[in-house]
Amino acid sequence: MEMKKNGLTRREFMKATAAGTAGLAVSSLFPTKAAMAQPPIKIGFVSIFSGRVAMLGETGLKGAQLAADEYNAKGGVLGRKIEMIHRDSAGKIEEAVRIARDFVVKDKVDFLMDHSSSREAFAVKEVSRDLKVITMVTASETTDHSADPKIWTPYNFRSARQSIHDCCVSGYYAAKVSKEQGLTRWYSISPDYAYGHDSTERFFEFLKKKNPEAKIVGQLWPKLFEPDYTPHITKMLGDKPHAFHSALWGGDLVAFIEQAMMYGLFEQCKFFSNNTAEPTVLKALKKIPEGLHTGSRYLRNVPDTPANHDFADRYEKKYKESPTNWSQEVYSGMLFLLEGIKKAKSLETEKVIKTMKGLKVKAPWGAPDMDGYITMRERDHTNIGYAIAWGRTISKEPYVTDLYYLPWSEILKEEEEYLKKKGWLK
Repeated sequence: MEMKKNGLTRREFMKATAAGTAGLAVSSLFPTKAAMAQPPIKIGFVSIFSGRVAMLGETGLKGAQLAADEYNAKGGVLGRKIEMIHRDSAGKIEEAVRIARDFVVKDKVDFLMDHSSSREAFAVKEVSRDLKVITMVTASETTDHSADPKIWTPYNFRSARQSIHDCCVSGYYAAKVSKEQGLTRWYSISPDYAYGHDSTERFFEFLKKKNPEAKIVGQLWPKLFEPDYTPHITKMLGDKPHAFHSALWGGDLVAFIEQAMMYGLFEQCKFFSNNTAEPTVLKALKKIPEGLHTGSRYLRNVPDTPANHDFADRYEKKYKESPTNWSQEVYSGMLFLLEGIKKAKSLETEKVIKTMKGLKVKAPWGAPDMDGYITMRERDHTNIGYAIAWGRTISKEPYVTDLYYLPWSEILKEEEEYLKKKGWLK
């Protein structure tokens, strides 16, 4: 009688083993659907989803998800689906850093997307450097972030617009208007952190370069998320400037405009702000004041092309609201990242870094003079070629009229001169 091994006879044990071995051989030749399924490409998205500027994270994530869904509908990238995971930094530097680290160490994301204000973005940059993970920066617009070689890292790429580019256009535009209208006494009110200071300084630099008659007679620096702008508004009214510039944004800008309207500030002096023509700002305002001077941020008519209108239509169909500049910047970041992965045929960090350097992609907001392309510039990993326009607000769509463009050849020439002056470009 044959002895049993673990409840089987020897003959039964050998038969089961042979069958198992054959099964392994067959499965290795003809893998099951489960075996063929690859894990998704995971992107960790850190941003602000609470408080006055929750619109930053909410509309940015929608831009990312729209891009992910469109790629996934076509089979993903390298046969893998795109998965977005997100968490709220609440605008706190230490929380943004913790989330970024957790995304990489605990959640095992393949890439980071930093959609924070510049305060958090500078700190998240160091996480990217330390953990050697690619981070697509989609909201920080401070020039130093990618321009200053002392803090530059090859792991950071920026799809966000850059303040030096916006300020060049806004400064040229403001100089033109100020010459026409005799606006010589200038003020500013901007948030007291890197982006606020950087964009305000650059704006005045280009304004005075093109109109030397312009003089700064006062500057105000409210803290981020300031609840009451009354003291600042009354100060400006007392000092009687002809015009003023503001780098306030999001909910802060909405609060300021509504409080300023109560005091009749815009009847006393001209207002120039890069951030007013933002759908979330326009929607949040109880009444859109006419005649404010503003940059385009995202508008479906900047540029006024079928591709841009089509993007706005797709976004509005999915989310029942208009896209924002943040939706646009994140969508751009997804284009750069996913096309870089496709070109590299790999998720390996060094390979993707190599393919994203100098990568050109067709984008709905590619500037007309750049043939509709945006480019991830090789030398500093920052986005160039997006449409920038300035004009005056009106109370209904398209909300901004009399659009003024500056060719990118002029923007890049001014940027190069500025960077050389700073010692950041040889």
